[in-house]
Amino acid sequence: MAIFESGIFSEDDLLQIQNVLYTPREEEMVARRMLRLNTSYAPYAREIGYDYYQRQGSAKILAYGASAADIPFVGEKGGRNTQKVYDIVTGIRWTKAERMAEMAKRALGKGPSVSLDTTRVDTARRFISEKENALTFVGDADYGIKGLFDSTFYGTDLGTKENVAVGATGANDAAKRLWSNKTPAEIIKDIRTAVDTVEETGLFVGRVLAMSPAAYNLLRQPYGDQTTMSVLDWINANFDFSQIIKSRVFLATNNGDTVNYFMVLDNDPEVVELAITQDVNLEDPVYDIMGTMEQAVTESYGGVIFRHPAGAYIGKGI
Repeated sequence: MAIFESGIFSEDDLLQIQNVLYTPREEEMVARRMLRLNTSYAPYAREIGYDYYQRQGSAKILAYGASAADIPFVGEKGGRNTQKVYDIVTGIRWTKAERMAEMAKRALGKGPSVSLDTTRVDTARRFISEKENALTFVGDADYGIKGLFDSTFYGTDLGTKENVAVGATGANDAAKRLWSNKTPAEIIKDIRTAVDTVEETGLFVGRVLAMSPAAYNLLRQPYGDQTTMSVLDWINANFDFSQIIKSRVFLATNNGDTVNYFMVLDNDPEVVELAITQDVNLEDPVYDIMGTMEQAVTESYGGVIFRHPAGAYIGKGI
């Protein structure tokens, strides 16, 4: 726990600042809402590893008199992934003049002016959360970090990442894929395709539906002219999603692609998790020779543990 200079920031000030840091807003926690945190790795770990596999083998009726050579044996097709742990960091700074102003206000009986300080802490926390979300979904090629959208997780015997079907309206195929040009039935067909793909083998369940805020708003339109039921109402009544999440990370401006995405994911921890070896932490203050106080806000990020990418579907072009 950080210790502030005596008489400048009180224990109440420190408590409020830490409460702001450790209480993120719901919209910041996209990755953490979709994926369970795995905090089992040591906080000092600089590399983590996990095993992934696909089941192989079968069971059969063994006829009387058959030999051991007729017995099917189970096995796994897979391997082990290792990935580095990176520190996400930002900083908070208070000059000596700002801290003296805090003390002056307290001395005048106007109470601690916490608003400035908690605003900075709130901003620092938000920067950390935004970077965590970006790494979890998009990754970072410069550091070799793979996010959920990484193309290596999709392909034969892996997840599915494909253009959605074209609809009836639009100037070209790209326009016909846009949900803004599709009927409610066509939008639902895209979502049904995603769920059917994830659940095709019976090994995975489409638990989470995720998309951009703009795409989510399109689900609020009426399902038809003769009903007050919205597309979203129809989805809730006919699919088994435990979560429907909206985030800007699915927009083309943020997802590393040229088109918007939606995603259906089996987020069971056996399928995918998010490794955080050390959660967001406010480090001890450091002072320079002019009395300026600086504090680092850090998080040790281990990345996505994607054991079974086949539990994911990404629809492109919506």
